[in-house]
Amino acid sequence: MHDIVNNIAVTQLLMPQTITSSALNTGTVDTLGADIQSFVVLVGNIADTLSGSVRIDLSIQHADDDGTGNPASFAACDDDDVLNFSGLTSGIFTSVNASGLKQKRYVIDYIGGLRFVKVIATPVGLSTCGSIAMLGLQGNLHQLPAVNS
Repeated sequence: MHDIVNNIAVTQLLMPQTITSSALNTGTVDTLGADIQSFVVLVGNIADTLSGSVRIDLSIQHADDDGTGNPASFAACDDDDVLNFSGLTSGIFTSVNASGLKQKRYVIDYIGGLRFVKVIATPVGLSTCGSIAMLGLQGNLHQLPAVNS
Protein backbone atom coordinates (compact mmCIF):
# COMPACT_ATOMS: atom_id res chain seq x y z
CA MET A 1 0.00 0.00 0.00
CA HIS A 2 2.40 2.66 -1.20
CA ASP A 3 -0.24 5.17 -2.26
CA ILE A 4 -1.62 8.39 -0.86
CA VAL A 5 -5.25 7.28 -0.52
CA ASN A 6 -4.40 4.50 1.94
CA ASN A 7 -1.59 6.26 3.79
CA ILE A 8 -2.86 9.81 4.45
CA ALA A 9 -6.15 10.47 6.24
CA VAL A 10 -7.88 13.54 4.81
CA THR A 11 -10.65 15.18 6.86
CA GLN A 12 -12.77 18.16 5.91
CA LEU A 13 -12.68 20.02 9.22
CA LEU A 14 -14.53 23.16 8.17
CA MET A 15 -16.96 23.03 5.28
CA PRO A 16 -16.63 25.96 2.88
CA GLN A 17 -18.50 28.84 4.48
CA THR A 18 -18.64 32.58 4.83
CA ILE A 19 -16.55 34.35 7.43
CA THR A 20 -17.81 37.75 8.58
CA SER A 21 -17.59 38.76 12.24
CA SER A 22 -17.19 35.45 14.13
CA ALA A 23 -14.13 33.22 14.29
CA LEU A 24 -14.29 29.85 12.55
CA ASN A 25 -12.17 26.85 13.51
CA THR A 26 -11.38 23.24 12.78
CA GLY A 27 -12.79 22.01 16.04
CA THR A 28 -10.60 19.83 18.23
CA VAL A 29 -8.37 17.48 16.22
CA ASP A 30 -7.07 14.40 18.03
CA THR A 31 -3.61 13.46 16.76
CA LEU A 32 -3.60 10.07 18.50
CA GLY A 33 -2.70 7.36 15.98
CA ALA A 34 -0.83 9.63 13.57
CA ASP A 35 2.77 10.85 13.60
CA ILE A 36 2.12 13.76 11.20
CA GLN A 37 -0.65 16.38 11.44
CA SER A 38 -1.06 19.07 8.81
CA PHE A 39 -3.76 21.65 8.26
CA VAL A 40 -4.78 23.29 4.99
CA VAL A 41 -6.69 26.57 5.18
CA LEU A 42 -8.37 27.54 1.91
CA VAL A 43 -9.12 31.26 1.72
CA GLY A 44 -11.48 32.39 -1.03
CA ASN A 45 -12.30 35.85 -2.26
CA ILE A 46 -12.61 38.45 0.50
CA ALA A 47 -14.93 41.29 -0.53
CA ASP A 48 -13.40 43.85 1.85
CA THR A 49 -10.27 45.84 1.00
CA LEU A 50 -7.72 44.08 3.18
CA SER A 51 -5.22 45.96 5.35
CA GLY A 52 -3.57 45.82 8.75
CA SER A 53 -6.90 46.65 10.38
CA VAL A 54 -9.11 44.60 8.01
CA ARG A 55 -7.85 41.03 7.88
CA ILE A 56 -8.27 37.37 8.80
CA ASP A 57 -5.74 36.03 11.32
CA LEU A 58 -4.95 32.32 11.05
CA SER A 59 -3.72 30.79 14.29
CA ILE A 60 -2.92 27.37 15.73
CA GLN A 61 -3.39 26.13 19.30
CA HIS A 62 -2.66 22.86 21.08
CA ALA A 63 -3.61 21.08 24.31
CA ASP A 64 -2.49 18.02 26.18
CA ASP A 65 -4.73 15.18 27.28
CA ASP A 66 -6.40 16.03 30.61
CA GLY A 67 -6.09 12.40 31.73
CA THR A 68 -9.61 11.45 30.60
CA GLY A 69 -8.99 11.46 26.84
CA ASN A 70 -10.20 15.03 26.50
CA PRO A 71 -8.19 18.20 25.87
CA ALA A 72 -6.94 20.30 28.75
CA SER A 73 -6.81 24.06 28.17
CA PHE A 74 -5.67 25.12 24.70
CA ALA A 75 -2.60 27.37 24.39
CA ALA A 76 -1.08 29.17 21.42
CA CYS A 77 1.61 27.29 19.51
CA ASP A 78 5.00 28.86 18.92
CA ASP A 79 7.72 28.41 16.30
CA ASP A 80 8.98 25.15 17.87
CA ASP A 81 5.53 23.57 17.46
CA VAL A 82 5.09 24.06 13.70
CA LEU A 83 6.73 23.73 10.30
CA ASN A 84 6.22 25.98 7.24
CA PHE A 85 5.84 29.19 9.27
CA SER A 86 7.97 31.14 11.73
CA GLY A 87 7.57 34.24 13.85
CA LEU A 88 4.32 33.08 15.45
CA THR A 89 2.81 35.57 17.88
CA SER A 90 -0.12 34.33 19.99
CA GLY A 91 -0.24 31.32 17.66
CA ILE A 92 -0.90 33.49 14.58
CA PHE A 93 0.98 31.99 11.66
CA THR A 94 -0.34 34.35 8.98
CA SER A 95 -2.61 37.34 8.56
CA VAL A 96 -4.59 37.60 5.35
CA ASN A 97 -4.23 41.39 5.22
CA ALA A 98 -3.56 42.24 1.57
CA SER A 99 -5.21 41.52 -1.76
CA GLY A 100 -2.40 39.18 -2.83
CA LEU A 101 -3.00 36.95 0.20
CA LYS A 102 -6.63 36.04 -0.54
CA GLN A 103 -7.67 33.19 -2.83
CA LYS A 104 -4.76 31.09 -1.58
CA ARG A 105 -4.12 28.02 0.49
CA TYR A 106 -2.05 27.97 3.66
CA VAL A 107 -0.50 24.69 4.87
CA ILE A 108 0.93 24.34 8.37
CA ASP A 109 2.40 21.21 9.97
CA TYR A 110 1.98 20.63 13.68
CA ILE A 111 5.02 18.98 15.34
CA GLY A 112 4.47 20.15 18.93
CA GLY A 113 3.83 16.76 20.47
CA LEU A 114 0.60 17.47 22.35
CA ARG A 115 -2.41 15.32 21.59
CA PHE A 116 -5.01 17.93 20.56
CA VAL A 117 -4.71 20.75 18.02
CA LYS A 118 -6.99 23.28 16.34
CA VAL A 119 -6.65 26.03 13.75
CA ILE A 120 -8.69 29.21 14.03
CA ALA A 121 -9.59 31.88 11.46
CA THR A 122 -10.35 35.14 13.26
CA PRO A 123 -11.83 38.04 11.28
CA VAL A 124 -10.65 41.51 12.27
CA GLY A 125 -12.57 44.52 10.98
CA LEU A 126 -14.38 42.70 8.15
CA SER A 127 -17.56 44.48 7.12
CA THR A 128 -18.55 42.31 4.17
CA CYS A 129 -17.43 38.70 4.04
CA GLY A 130 -15.27 36.06 2.46
CA SER A 131 -15.14 32.30 2.07
CA ILE A 132 -12.96 29.87 3.98
CA ALA A 133 -12.58 26.09 4.38
CA MET A 134 -10.16 23.88 6.34
CA LEU A 135 -8.77 20.37 5.84
CA GLY A 136 -6.79 18.11 8.13
CA LEU A 137 -4.15 15.68 6.85
CA GLN A 138 -2.75 12.92 9.04
CA GLY A 139 0.19 10.78 7.97
CA ASN A 140 2.40 7.98 9.29
CA LEU A 141 -0.75 6.38 10.62
CA HIS A 142 -0.40 3.65 13.22
CA GLN A 143 -3.18 1.67 11.54
CA LEU A 144 -3.59 1.32 7.79
CA PRO A 145 -5.38 1.75 5.53
CA ALA A 146 -6.61 5.31 6.15
CA VAL A 147 -10.38 5.71 6.06
CA ASN A 148 -11.05 8.28 3.31
CA SER A 149 -14.57 7.43 2.25
